[in-house]
Amino acid sequence: MNRFESRRRATPSGAAATPPPLPPIPTVTTIDEVVEAIESIIDWSISVSSRLGYFAALYKRITIAIGAAVSQGMFEDAPRMQRFDAIFASRYFDALNGYFHPTHFAKPARCWRVAFDAADRPEPIILQHLLAGVNAHIDLDLGIAAEAVAPPANLGALHNDFNTVNDVLISQVSGVVDEIDELSPVLADLYHALTSNEIFLIGEAVKTLRDNAWTFATILALEPGIAHPATIWALDQKVSAQAELIYDPPGLMGLLKEIVASIAARESRDVVTNIRKLNEIAATPAPIKTT
Repeated sequence: MNRFESRRRATPSGAAATPPPLPPIPTVTTIDEVVEAIESIIDWSISVSSRLGYFAALYKRITIAIGAAVSQGMFEDAPRMQRFDAIFASRYFDALNGYFHPTHFAKPARCWRVAFDAADRPEPIILQHLLAGVNAHIDLDLGIAAEAVAPPANLGALHNDFNTVNDVLISQVSGVVDEIDELSPVLADLYHALTSNEIFLIGEAVKTLRDNAWTFATILALEPGIAHPATIWALDQKVSAQAELIYDPPGLMGLLKEIVASIAARESRDVVTNIRKLNEIAATPAPIKTT
């Protein structure tokens, strides 16, 4: 039993149990601290049966893989990658802090609020929750973090290490797909119909999203800092609209709604079991293949 479960079970008999909010996540400066913070999110998600644990489990796997790549000397500047990982993760942690503790922290970006709000909805499938987290963290946060860790004059020096992360991410795709397949039989059937092409397509999508993030970092690097809030706000509006489409495809995409409904009908709806299953593989990421 973790600390959140023991706190919830301490509710007086007969009283309506109110799940405790996610405790504030402290400042992180290293990859190990990032992993520890993510594990606290997973523990809390399991204790209150929150679908926010889906993205947290995925993020833990990726972060541990990045840490392994740093240890293996895959990056040109390992200390900078430690800072980059911490700055990037802090965007996610700050969004959670602002969402659960709005009187003490700045409110999260709108795209994160869409993803966090949807965690209370029972109808979306696991993949939708994962995509919404990826949407906010890569499409909005990644470019901001890149510009923050490598200011204008040094941004170009970061590019090779930035692209090396693509290899780390793509190396994890197959394992993540296999794990989701176990929880979602219909989705597994769709992947099977695509044969091996689904891994290639996901890898290409990851590269495209990260290329877009790099372009945004370049835009931030070229403009005066005073313009950043407006530029970031404008991108947030676009990314939050994408998040809404992930959860609620428009009428013209009615077929997609039917596909999602058919996936949901046979997917495991046991949130705690799903999180634990996704978390099982997080500590042992796949070997990293370079391209």
